[in-house]
Amino acid sequence: MAGPADVTGIALRARSMGTSRKKLVVIGKAVKPFGVKGELKIHAYTESLDVFGRSAVLFFDNAPFEVVKTRVHGGAILASLEGVDNPESARELVGKLVQTEEDNLPPKEEDEYYWIELIGMKVSTTDGRDLGEITRITPTGAHDVLHVEGSFGEVLLPYIDEVVMSVDTEKNEMLVDPLEGLVPDA
Repeated sequence: MAGPADVTGIALRARSMGTSRKKLVVIGKAVKPFGVKGELKIHAYTESLDVFGRSAVLFFDNAPFEVVKTRVHGGAILASLEGVDNPESARELVGKLVQTEEDNLPPKEEDEYYWIELIGMKVSTTDGRDLGEITRITPTGAHDVLHVEGSFGEVLLPYIDEVVMSVDTEKNEMLVDPLEGLVPDA
């Protein structure tokens, strides 16, 4: 089930780094300069902020920046980046998505998935109906809600054991047994 290793609002991208290809994961968005030394305030898309401390390099719309220091301030991340030493240069990064290499994500527990693994997954019911694909996930506090778009329109499914029967990341498929009333009658 989804848990502490969740990564929200995620898009998975690849970037060529030397001879090997590293997968990049969106972990936030640059929102504004902070202070006079070029720190950048980042709105984190992650449940855990540890991923920022694990990242020696952050990518802003695929452009790499070496991390000098990160710290938490008021629920956001403040990042000091090599070559970004004044508010004007920090302002150039505002609005850009912040990415890190997938290897920097915290380890997952058994039966735990990153949201990036679930977004785009095909969803079908135990009685053989194709519901479509997971387009986004909303955290609610009690449990996450899967937004599935397909022939039934948008179907909202709680990510709970009673609904999610199996997840196959190899086949990119999820089998669900929706509670009564969650899927419109065909």
